[in-house]
Order: sequence, then C-alpha cells, then structure tokens
Amino acid sequence: MTKTTFRIRRPFMDDAQAVCDLVAACDTEDLGAPDIVLDDVLDMWSRFDLENNVWVVEDTDSVLIGYAFLEEDSEEKLFSCGCVLPTARGRGVGSALVAALEARAAALRNESGVSKRLQSMIPTLCEDAVRLLEAQGFAPVRYFKRMGIRLDAEPAAAALPEGFAIEPFVKGRDEQAVYDAYVESFADHWDFAVPPFEKWVEKTQLPTFDGRWWLIARDPKGVVAGFALGRMREDLLFIEQVGVRRPFRGRGLALALLQCVFETSYRAGQQLVSLGVDAANPSGAYRLYEKAGMKPDHEISIYEKSFPFRPNEISYH
Repeated sequence: MTKTTFRIRRPFMDDAQAVCDLVAACDTEDLGAPDIVLDDVLDMWSRFDLENNVWVVEDTDSVLIGYAFLEEDSEEKLFSCGCVLPTARGRGVGSALVAALEARAAALRNESGVSKRLQSMIPTLCEDAVRLLEAQGFAPVRYFKRMGIRLDAEPAAAALPEGFAIEPFVKGRDEQAVYDAYVESFADHWDFAVPPFEKWVEKTQLPTFDGRWWLIARDPKGVVAGFALGRMREDLLFIEQVGVRRPFRGRGLALALLQCVFETSYRAGQQLVSLGVDAANPSGAYRLYEKAGMKPDHEISIYEKSFPFRPNEISYH
C-alpha cells in the first residue's frame, strides 16, 4: 500500500501568504520570475467561494505544496488554475488537484442543469502540466503572450487624436460608462462573457483599487471612447485591459492610452509595465503592443474540457 504523503483541504485566510510564496516558487521555476504578490491572492480570495472553489495541498509537515482555484466566469464557462511546488512534483499532487476541479465542475453542472466548459491555465513550456491535462482529456484552445517593457528613460508623450483627452477614473462617476465601453470593446474577443455590472464593479471596491491606474479616453463630447485598466503592484504596473470602442478605432487611441500608461507609471517611479495578450487576437493587439515597444516574455496556454449535461446519467441519492 502506498502511503499518502499529502492532504487536500480548504484554505484559511491565514494561508494567503503561504499560497503567494508557493505560486511565486512555481512562477520562478516555470516562467523565470515570480508573477504574483500577496495583494493578488487577497483580491482574488475576496471574490472567490473559498469553501467550494479553492483548494490547498499540504504535506505531512503541514507545508503547502499545491494550490488550485476555480472561478465561475459565466453560466457555462468555468476558469481554473493550479500549481504544485517544484520539489513536490511527481507525487500525484497535480492529479489530485485536477480531480478536485473536475469533481467541482461536474457538481456545478448537475446542480444547474447546464453543460460546463472547464478551462485551465498553464505555462506552455511546463511539460508535466501539459501531459497531465491532456491525459485527463483537456485540449489546448488558446495561447496568450505576456509582454512587458522596462522604462529606462522618460517615455514619449502620448499622441492623442485631436479633441480627445485622457484622464483617471473617478469612483462614483465613471463606473457605468466604463463598464459599457468595456462590454462593447470586448464583444468580439474570443470567449468573451458579459459579466453582470454588479460583479464587474466589485473590482473598484477592493481595498487595493486605485483609480490613478484606470485611464479613460474621452472624445470631444466627453463620451468614453477607450480605456486602459491597470493595477500597481510592488514589482510592476500590470495592465489588465486595453479597449477602444469600435466607432473610435483606427485613430491611434489605443497607442495613446498605452503611452499615457507608460508616462504615469514612470512618473510614479515604476519602470516595469506588463500585460497579457491573446496571441490570435483579431484586432491586432499583439502588433500594437510591439509598436509601443513591449517585448514578449513567456506564453500561457488555455486548456479546456467539456462536461455536457445528460439528465439520464445523473443519479440521485
């Protein structure tokens, strides 16, 4: 009989720093550098169902060696991510986490009566993760590039179209207008699901939110034409989304928003700016970021597995 050398449990808030350290160790092994800070974990956990959608794995010495979460993106799409401490790989921890994710996906399918798609994000070059997911019936569906720039000198001033202006987001005034622009801008992006306004606006209510890093482009009439939504971390300014509404595209507004982000970050003393981009984005975003001076760093793969709803296969006890 094989002795169990780890156990899966639900996390406690006191685990947040250990989870951050675990993910940072995995990032260093798989990506070359950490890509997480404690505030990232705390922000995510404030939105997650910790009791049902988050797992940690600890060894016999109570050291965390594995972590995974599942997020209910839409009625039919589930997004997940997991990692295993490099020194603990090959012991079945990853398989146990994938099994937990699949069991939760199946339970959500059965509870809702709606078929589910479970997506999982892994580093493209992490061969053990690729083998694990493919062995469980997952298949790659999309690839994303992480791009970045180091601002060693003051960047050039943003070249705005005539009559346009860029300004910081103001809480209590801009939520609905930016949400509407976000939904319109991303409507033609791969696998985009419109979030309810109430859920989307939660990110502006987090303790770490700072409107200085959400920049809004307005046309001469004051209409929101585009946006660049970022968050300042200890190690870099991360741009979560850049979008321009369709009527305003082709005028250089996205590039101007990026240039303004660079200026703002540089003046705040942060030289590193980073973002993620869909490698197959039809809007040409990858080329735009290259034009702005950003360089590719690493690639992330999105794998997916379907959990179709078949009422006759569900047993009730």
